[in-house]
Amino acid sequence: MTENLKTYLVLPHYDAGLLSPEELEQLAALARKYNIPATKITGAQRIAFLGMEEEAVVALKDELGLPEGKPEQRSRVHYIQACPGKTWCKYGHQDALSLAERIKKLEMDGPLPAKVKVGISGCRFCCCESWMRDIGLAGESKGWRLTFGGNAAGRPRIGDIIADRLSGDEAVELVRKALNYYRQEATSKTRTARFAERLGVEGLKKAVLG
Repeated sequence: MTENLKTYLVLPHYDAGLLSPEELEQLAALARKYNIPATKITGAQRIAFLGMEEEAVVALKDELGLPEGKPEQRSRVHYIQACPGKTWCKYGHQDALSLAERIKKLEMDGPLPAKVKVGISGCRFCCCESWMRDIGLAGESKGWRLTFGGNAAGRPRIGDIIADRLSGDEAVELVRKALNYYRQEATSKTRTARFAERLGVEGLKKAVLG
């Protein structure tokens, strides 16, 4: 990708910022091999190689098997942010990382109208900005709270609460239902925030609950 005469490449498959020692070693090896000036953890908890030469971007994409051009519309979420959750944080009520892995693998019934960002926080502190994501999940003592239609861009919006006290299985299934309904009813390139404003929270609840 190129912007402002500088090149960068966001590497796939690093959602939620969780890296194994092997992945860290691979990233270091790639950075040295392609003489990459800077490596950054993005706000979306992904890995970006910054300031690359155009030729290096092409070669690295080829080595990683990444397609050229803009990504096609996907039937999966765009990215997932997740906090350490109860496994690694004393404030966590729920396991944010394992839920992130499950939602990352969700396949909808077809391409989504626009990119969908997910924020998963293990407690009400919402370190992963769950309220401001298309799909937000926050862990509480009695289960997960799910919000829909959040946005942090030029027209910010706090997501609507769809349900709470959800088990992990219930949360995953409700995410699938909500996104499939959004896929069916929203027009192309309409983000969940604008869709939620048009539909209203009660309309969405009626469609996906029960």
